[in-house]
Amino acid sequence: MMFPKNESSGPSHEPEIRDDETVERVGPFYFIQKKKGHRLTSDSVLLSEFVSDIDIKDSCRIIDIGTGTGAIPLLLAARSQATITAVEVERGACEAAKRNIIANGLGGRCTIINSDYRDLSDVYPYGSFDMVVSNPPYTKKGAGRPSPCKESEMARSEVLGSLSELVAVSGHLAGSKGRIFYVFPVIRLFEMLREARNAGLSVVRLRFIHFDRKKAARLFLIELRSTGTLSIEAPQFV
Repeated sequence: MMFPKNESSGPSHEPEIRDDETVERVGPFYFIQKKKGHRLTSDSVLLSEFVSDIDIKDSCRIIDIGTGTGAIPLLLAARSQATITAVEVERGACEAAKRNIIANGLGGRCTIINSDYRDLSDVYPYGSFDMVVSNPPYTKKGAGRPSPCKESEMARSEVLGSLSELVAVSGHLAGSKGRIFYVFPVIRLFEMLREARNAGLSVVRLRFIHFDRKKAARLFLIELRSTGTLSIEAPQFV
Protein backbone atom coordinates (compact mmCIF):
# COMPACT_ATOMS: atom_id res chain seq x y z
CA MET A 1 0.00 0.00 0.00
CA MET A 2 1.23 3.50 -0.83
CA PHE A 3 1.62 6.36 1.64
CA PRO A 4 2.49 10.01 1.02
CA LYS A 5 5.98 11.29 1.68
CA ASN A 6 4.81 13.37 4.64
CA GLU A 7 3.41 10.35 6.46
CA SER A 8 3.48 10.27 10.25
CA SER A 9 6.49 8.67 11.88
CA GLY A 10 5.95 5.39 13.65
CA PRO A 11 7.53 3.54 16.61
CA SER A 12 11.14 2.36 16.38
CA HIS A 13 10.55 -1.05 17.95
CA GLU A 14 8.12 -3.84 17.10
CA PRO A 15 5.60 -4.41 19.94
CA GLU A 16 5.41 -7.65 21.87
CA ILE A 17 2.57 -9.95 20.85
CA ARG A 18 0.81 -13.01 22.27
CA ASP A 19 0.84 -16.52 20.86
CA ASP A 20 -2.57 -16.06 19.21
CA GLU A 21 -1.60 -12.78 17.51
CA THR A 22 0.36 -11.52 14.52
CA VAL A 23 1.90 -8.11 13.85
CA GLU A 24 1.91 -6.39 10.46
CA ARG A 25 3.14 -3.07 9.13
CA VAL A 26 0.52 -0.45 8.28
CA GLY A 27 2.52 2.35 6.71
CA PRO A 28 4.84 3.59 9.48
CA PHE A 29 2.86 1.80 12.19
CA TYR A 30 2.63 -1.70 13.65
CA PHE A 31 -0.74 -3.42 13.58
CA ILE A 32 -1.45 -6.19 16.09
CA GLN A 33 -4.29 -8.55 15.21
CA LYS A 34 -5.64 -11.94 16.25
CA LYS A 35 -4.87 -14.95 14.09
CA LYS A 36 -8.65 -15.56 14.19
CA GLY A 37 -11.43 -12.96 14.32
CA HIS A 38 -10.99 -9.37 13.13
CA ARG A 39 -8.30 -9.25 10.40
CA LEU A 40 -7.03 -6.41 8.25
CA THR A 41 -8.57 -6.60 4.77
CA SER A 42 -8.01 -4.75 1.52
CA ASP A 43 -11.46 -3.20 2.01
CA SER A 44 -10.20 -1.08 4.91
CA VAL A 45 -7.13 -0.04 2.92
CA LEU A 46 -9.26 0.94 -0.08
CA LEU A 47 -11.61 2.94 2.14
CA SER A 48 -8.78 4.85 3.82
CA GLU A 49 -7.30 5.68 0.41
CA PHE A 50 -10.72 6.87 -0.81
CA VAL A 51 -11.02 9.15 2.22
CA SER A 52 -7.46 10.40 1.77
CA ASP A 53 -8.17 11.50 -1.81
CA ILE A 54 -9.54 14.58 -0.06
CA ASP A 55 -7.10 16.87 1.72
CA ILE A 56 -7.48 15.96 5.40
CA LYS A 57 -6.73 19.08 7.42
CA ASP A 58 -4.93 18.87 10.77
CA SER A 59 -8.06 20.26 12.44
CA CYS A 60 -10.27 17.52 10.96
CA ARG A 61 -12.35 15.45 13.39
CA ILE A 62 -12.88 11.88 12.13
CA ILE A 63 -14.98 9.09 13.61
CA ASP A 64 -14.64 5.44 12.53
CA ILE A 65 -17.78 3.41 13.24
CA GLY A 66 -17.13 -0.29 13.88
CA THR A 67 -13.35 0.01 14.01
CA GLY A 68 -12.70 -3.64 14.89
CA THR A 69 -9.09 -3.80 16.07
CA GLY A 70 -8.29 -0.28 14.87
CA ALA A 71 -6.92 -0.66 11.34
CA ILE A 72 -8.65 2.37 9.84
CA PRO A 73 -7.47 4.80 12.56
CA LEU A 74 -3.88 3.67 11.89
CA LEU A 75 -4.32 3.98 8.13
CA LEU A 76 -5.74 7.49 8.43
CA ALA A 77 -3.22 8.55 11.08
CA ALA A 78 -0.48 7.56 8.64
CA ARG A 79 -1.88 10.01 6.11
CA SER A 80 -2.88 12.94 8.31
CA GLN A 81 -2.63 14.70 11.65
CA ALA A 82 -6.39 14.59 12.19
CA THR A 83 -8.03 13.76 15.51
CA ILE A 84 -9.64 10.32 15.25
CA THR A 85 -12.34 8.70 17.39
CA ALA A 86 -13.00 5.00 16.79
CA VAL A 87 -16.01 3.08 18.09
CA GLU A 88 -16.27 -0.68 18.59
CA VAL A 89 -18.98 -2.63 20.41
CA GLU A 90 -17.12 -5.95 20.83
CA ARG A 91 -15.02 -5.70 23.99
CA GLY A 92 -12.14 -7.94 22.87
CA ALA A 93 -11.71 -6.12 19.56
CA CYS A 94 -11.94 -2.78 21.36
CA GLU A 95 -9.13 -3.73 23.75
CA ALA A 96 -6.99 -4.82 20.78
CA ALA A 97 -7.65 -1.47 19.09
CA LYS A 98 -6.52 0.36 22.23
CA ARG A 99 -3.32 -1.70 22.27
CA ASN A 100 -2.64 -0.72 18.68
CA ILE A 101 -3.07 2.97 19.45
CA ILE A 102 -0.81 2.79 22.52
CA ALA A 103 1.84 0.66 20.77
CA ASN A 104 2.18 3.30 18.07
CA GLY A 105 2.20 6.32 20.35
CA LEU A 106 -1.07 7.71 18.97
CA GLY A 107 -2.91 8.21 22.26
CA GLY A 108 -2.72 11.96 21.87
CA ARG A 109 -4.93 12.07 18.79
CA CYS A 110 -6.72 8.70 18.57
CA THR A 111 -9.41 7.62 21.03
CA ILE A 112 -11.04 4.17 21.15
CA ILE A 113 -14.56 3.90 22.59
CA ASN A 114 -16.30 0.66 23.56
CA SER A 115 -19.91 1.40 22.59
CA ASP A 116 -22.84 0.43 20.40
CA TYR A 117 -22.78 2.96 17.57
CA ARG A 118 -26.56 3.28 17.78
CA ASP A 119 -26.06 5.19 21.05
CA LEU A 120 -23.76 7.80 19.50
CA SER A 121 -26.57 10.20 18.58
CA ASP A 122 -27.26 10.58 22.31
CA VAL A 123 -23.56 11.14 23.08
CA TYR A 124 -22.48 13.56 20.35
CA PRO A 125 -24.38 16.67 19.19
CA TYR A 126 -25.46 17.05 15.58
CA GLY A 127 -22.49 17.74 13.31
CA SER A 128 -19.76 16.80 15.81
CA PHE A 129 -17.45 15.34 13.14
CA ASP A 130 -16.01 16.48 9.82
CA MET A 131 -15.73 12.91 8.51
CA VAL A 132 -17.61 9.72 9.36
CA VAL A 133 -15.95 6.54 8.11
CA SER A 134 -17.14 2.93 8.24
CA ASN A 135 -16.33 -0.48 6.82
CA PRO A 136 -19.54 -2.04 8.15
CA PRO A 137 -20.76 -5.63 8.19
CA TYR A 138 -21.76 -6.66 4.67
CA THR A 139 -24.39 -9.29 5.42
CA LYS A 140 -27.92 -8.74 6.67
CA LYS A 141 -28.83 -10.31 9.98
CA GLY A 142 -29.96 -13.91 9.46
CA ALA A 143 -28.54 -14.18 5.93
CA GLY A 144 -25.92 -16.80 5.18
CA ARG A 145 -24.35 -19.35 7.47
CA PRO A 146 -23.41 -17.94 10.90
CA SER A 147 -19.75 -18.07 11.92
CA PRO A 148 -18.83 -20.12 15.01
CA CYS A 149 -16.47 -17.27 15.95
CA LYS A 150 -18.41 -14.49 17.70
CA GLU A 151 -15.98 -11.75 16.64
CA SER A 152 -16.09 -12.85 13.01
CA GLU A 153 -19.90 -13.02 13.02
CA MET A 154 -20.18 -9.49 14.45
CA ALA A 155 -17.67 -8.18 11.89
CA ARG A 156 -19.48 -9.60 8.86
CA SER A 157 -23.18 -9.65 9.82
CA GLU A 158 -25.57 -6.88 10.94
CA VAL A 159 -26.33 -8.52 14.28
CA LEU A 160 -26.09 -5.16 16.05
CA GLY A 161 -27.58 -2.48 13.84
CA SER A 162 -28.94 -2.30 10.31
CA LEU A 163 -27.73 -0.29 7.33
CA SER A 164 -30.65 2.10 7.90
CA GLU A 165 -29.48 2.75 11.46
CA LEU A 166 -25.86 3.18 10.38
CA VAL A 167 -26.75 5.79 7.75
CA ALA A 168 -29.05 7.67 10.13
CA VAL A 169 -26.42 7.84 12.89
CA SER A 170 -23.73 8.82 10.37
CA GLY A 171 -25.93 11.65 9.11
CA HIS A 172 -26.37 12.95 12.65
CA LEU A 173 -22.64 12.85 13.39
CA ALA A 174 -21.68 14.52 10.09
CA GLY A 175 -24.38 17.17 10.24
CA SER A 176 -24.86 19.64 7.41
CA LYS A 177 -21.15 20.13 6.62
CA GLY A 178 -19.50 16.74 7.27
CA ARG A 179 -18.67 13.92 4.87
CA ILE A 180 -19.58 10.23 5.18
CA PHE A 181 -17.53 7.42 3.63
CA TYR A 182 -18.37 3.71 3.30
CA VAL A 183 -17.14 0.61 1.51
CA PHE A 184 -19.92 -1.89 0.76
CA PRO A 185 -20.79 -4.79 -1.59
CA VAL A 186 -22.32 -3.91 -4.97
CA ILE A 187 -25.16 -6.36 -4.37
CA ARG A 188 -26.50 -3.90 -1.78
CA LEU A 189 -25.96 -0.69 -3.77
CA PHE A 190 -29.66 0.02 -4.36
CA GLU A 191 -30.32 -0.46 -0.64
CA MET A 192 -27.53 2.00 0.21
CA LEU A 193 -28.94 4.58 -2.21
CA ARG A 194 -32.42 4.16 -0.73
CA GLU A 195 -31.22 4.57 2.85
CA ALA A 196 -29.16 7.62 1.93
CA ARG A 197 -32.21 9.22 0.34
CA ASN A 198 -34.37 8.35 3.34
CA ALA A 199 -31.81 10.04 5.61
CA GLY A 200 -31.80 13.18 3.46
CA LEU A 201 -28.25 12.58 2.20
CA SER A 202 -26.83 13.02 -1.30
CA VAL A 203 -24.31 10.75 -3.01
CA VAL A 204 -21.41 12.94 -4.15
CA ARG A 205 -18.79 10.30 -5.05
CA LEU A 206 -19.18 6.70 -6.18
CA ARG A 207 -16.37 4.36 -7.23
CA PHE A 208 -16.65 0.68 -8.18
CA ILE A 209 -13.95 -1.80 -7.16
CA HIS A 210 -13.01 -4.73 -9.39
CA PHE A 211 -10.83 -7.62 -8.24
CA ASP A 212 -10.79 -9.12 -11.75
CA ARG A 213 -10.81 -7.08 -14.97
CA LYS A 214 -13.01 -9.67 -16.63
CA LYS A 215 -15.66 -9.69 -13.90
CA ALA A 216 -18.20 -7.24 -12.54
CA ALA A 217 -17.36 -5.00 -9.59
CA ARG A 218 -17.73 -6.60 -6.16
CA LEU A 219 -17.47 -3.52 -3.95
CA PHE A 220 -18.18 0.17 -4.14
CA LEU A 221 -16.80 3.17 -2.29
CA ILE A 222 -19.27 5.95 -1.60
CA GLU A 223 -19.22 9.46 -0.16
CA LEU A 224 -22.41 11.03 1.19
CA ARG A 225 -23.11 14.63 2.18
CA SER A 226 -26.16 16.65 3.13
CA THR A 227 -26.11 18.25 -0.34
CA GLY A 228 -24.04 17.83 -3.48
CA THR A 229 -23.81 16.63 -7.07
CA LEU A 230 -23.02 13.03 -7.98
CA SER A 231 -19.63 12.20 -9.46
CA ILE A 232 -19.15 8.60 -10.67
CA GLU A 233 -15.40 8.01 -10.65
CA ALA A 234 -13.34 5.74 -12.87
CA PRO A 235 -13.46 2.11 -11.71
CA GLN A 236 -10.58 0.87 -9.59
CA PHE A 237 -8.91 -2.48 -10.33
CA VAL A 238 -7.03 -4.19 -7.50
